[in-house]
Amino acid sequence: MSRRDFLTTGAIALGVATAGWATEGCGKGLVPASNRSAPQLTKYQMPYGNTPLLPGATLDRAYDEVAMLAALQGIVNRKKPVLYLEGITGVGGIELDAFWWEKMASMGWSVTQQTPYQATDLLDLLELYGRETRGLVIWDPNVPATQNIAATLAGVHALLPCAYRPEAGTLYSELTKAGWGVGIRLLHEDGSSLFTGSGTISGTDLPSTGSAKDDAYLWAKVQCLDSGQCNPALMGYYVDAYWLQVPQNGSTFWANTLVNHDYYVANRGFFFDLDPWSDEAPVDDPTQKPGTDAKTLQDLLAAANQETKQKHMINVGGFVPWQFKYTDVGTAGGTHGAVATEWQYAWILSEYNAFMEADAPGFAYIPNASFTQHFPLAQKYPQPAPPTTAQLQTQGLLTQSGTVPPKRFFAFYVGDFDSPAWLYHMIPTLWTDSARGQVPLSWAFDPNLCLRAGPAMAWTRATRSAMDTFVAGDSGAGYLNPGALQTPRTSGLPSGIALWSDHCQRFYDQWDIAVTGFIIDGNAPALNLNDLEAYARFSPGGIVGQKVPNMTLSKGMPILTMATDLSGTVAQASTQIQNLFTPFASTQFAVARAILQAPSWYKAIADDLSQSGIVVLDLVALMRLLAHHLQGLGIAAEARPSQS
Repeated sequence: MSRRDFLTTGAIALGVATAGWATEGCGKGLVPASNRSAPQLTKYQMPYGNTPLLPGATLDRAYDEVAMLAALQGIVNRKKPVLYLEGITGVGGIELDAFWWEKMASMGWSVTQQTPYQATDLLDLLELYGRETRGLVIWDPNVPATQNIAATLAGVHALLPCAYRPEAGTLYSELTKAGWGVGIRLLHEDGSSLFTGSGTISGTDLPSTGSAKDDAYLWAKVQCLDSGQCNPALMGYYVDAYWLQVPQNGSTFWANTLVNHDYYVANRGFFFDLDPWSDEAPVDDPTQKPGTDAKTLQDLLAAANQETKQKHMINVGGFVPWQFKYTDVGTAGGTHGAVATEWQYAWILSEYNAFMEADAPGFAYIPNASFTQHFPLAQKYPQPAPPTTAQLQTQGLLTQSGTVPPKRFFAFYVGDFDSPAWLYHMIPTLWTDSARGQVPLSWAFDPNLCLRAGPAMAWTRATRSAMDTFVAGDSGAGYLNPGALQTPRTSGLPSGIALWSDHCQRFYDQWDIAVTGFIIDGNAPALNLNDLEAYARFSPGGIVGQKVPNMTLSKGMPILTMATDLSGTVAQASTQIQNLFTPFASTQFAVARAILQAPSWYKAIADDLSQSGIVVLDLVALMRLLAHHLQGLGIAAEARPSQS
């Protein structure tokens, strides 16, 4: 049986009207007719932010509307920017979506200088843009994972996800009464579950995993990944509809991360939400055999590599939903800590040539990426060249003979920005802090964030001060453990080092990045010294890492270990930094990481450090100075055989 035949057979079993339906949905009457003309540009002010975090009909309705809204946005924005959502409030009460709209307009994007139509509600939007869809995909509230499956199918087949809630007053009952037809049904017509965790997985010849949740994902693997109908190089790890049972575990309605879905729908990505641990059954599926989720996760990633033919890194947005599942935080029901779970997940991704765009809890939600993906980015965003020998000498950082004086040199790593969502939320306050431009700061923006937060990347470049430099964050053009790209690999795949190097080179070139500010090794082995040469090709200005050899050179690239994470008050952080250095006179270098701190905090610390004789530099300058120092000492990493 061909892949196409296999897909069609499985799809018919789940309610697709005909094999030709995929291109004739409107003609088959699955979308009600509308005589309204669709505007070229529309805004919608979402009213959901203050929805009480209490399980029940009110929360269900808000959830179902946002899930459908995000899918609709992804479908209509696929080819051009049409629909923009507002309603996300950030730190200090900033209306984030309005803020970024204004910044896009200030940078001259003609789209945002037009006057949009202001939609009144979801039904208004469906009347305007419903014709661009092909009906509904109905998911099963009794199997929360099917919401993620429905989101995947939304991208593959231009369907709108809708929960099966036949009661009066629900979105499902209103739309079906209004004439919306069902394209795919992820449960039986009588409402009973299709995925039961027993027998054979419907629409496939696969035996059940014993878990309805995992059966649903394996069905989607067959129908969407194995068939080549979705984008195997784009996946989203976002909490499924289990969130409706524990919404109070998050700080806001938007913690359900549904607004993130639009980009993945627009680009036909694959959604999942699975426990990375092999020694536990997850809280949302406690009767599964321990490790079933973890195996399914690896099966999905292996299938993605099969489809990419290992020629592309796999971009996985989202993050472990640690406050809801899979950790020992609160009632999340896991047996492992949040950081340990992050590292386990990162290691699995890395084994399969995948990296995170880590929309982590706290600021996990980012709307409008399907819209802003059309923002016109330049081919090159040049930075000032690193300081020359003459400039370092003029600044007193090098002697006239070319040696580095016996001083203590320090740089801040300004993190964490390995997530488009964190950039979207925090830059409006951090970048406008009055102290920015008064202290050397190295902003660690992963350059791949331009895919979902291009306007933020472009605006910060356009408004940088002489004190602002840009380096890559964790661990380059995406967060992974590069040591897990080396062979031998648990995944059985060949080395991914060259693939990663090529991937990073593209983004480093566009954003003129020369320094990788932090390599997270996590549970993976350290990069062997030959594979450090891969970083030397795309990050010649230096790397800072966890398991790297301290103060050495690899092919001329300076290498330094990350000293510590800074936190607490200015006085406490200043003391932490001072304790990194020995008291006797010698040439010393250190870099430390802080997370989401304001420039005024860094400036106060730098002022305090200057009183102690510590020289604060940006990370690019510090690494250039370190290279001079090591070259003068004749120190270089000693290569050893590589298995990669």
